[in-house]
Amino acid sequence: MNTTTEETTYGWVLNLDRAEYGRVLSFQRGLVRMRKEGFARDTLILVEHPPVVTVGRNGHAENFKGLKDEPFFIERGGDVTYHGPGQLVVYFVFNLARRGRDLHLFMDQIQQGVIAALAEYGIEARKDDTNTGVWVDDHKIASIGIAVKNWITYHGTAVNVATDLTEFSNINPCGLNAEVMTSLARLTGKDVTVGQFADVILAKYSEIFDTVFTPITLEELAEDVESQSGGNEV
Repeated sequence: MNTTTEETTYGWVLNLDRAEYGRVLSFQRGLVRMRKEGFARDTLILVEHPPVVTVGRNGHAENFKGLKDEPFFIERGGDVTYHGPGQLVVYFVFNLARRGRDLHLFMDQIQQGVIAALAEYGIEARKDDTNTGVWVDDHKIASIGIAVKNWITYHGTAVNVATDLTEFSNINPCGLNAEVMTSLARLTGKDVTVGQFADVILAKYSEIFDTVFTPITLEELAEDVESQSGGNEV
């Protein structure tokens, strides 16, 4: 009789389709609190945002001085970037205390997931020794910036699937020239939807993090918070 057992790690995936940036930021912060208290599993949030510009902890004013609207100033690392239609954003609310407390490994795993997903479309992507994110030759296809609070991560990666790349022209994304940005649609000449790419990258992250991510809805999250933490809403 085989007495060895392997413990399966389970997480959640919250697929929001398209949602306002500020609203999703609130969801992340709520999930961080839930994860810290043990009321939530490690969670991936998959979402496409309406047009918005965000500035991280290392933001430099000269990189977004041409904006007409005020950007979101947030906790993640990195400088300024753009989110919008045609771009898949993956947020990670993970407890790294249960995953070895290795932030460098975690960042590497995020990059690996993007690289592996792009490979399914025949795109050979890479990491860069100088700049964060994921690159194809000399062009950047994905940006990465995370925050960590009490070993709980949030924020994540944004992959240009079919993004209107002209939207980057109003900023210097991550301090770089806007022309450096590319997309899966530009590289392949194919019509790939954000939803299709989300399915591919979810499978890759399940493998990389050795985790079964089961779908959860906002309604189910709200019920969990209400039942376990005294009526708070997500």
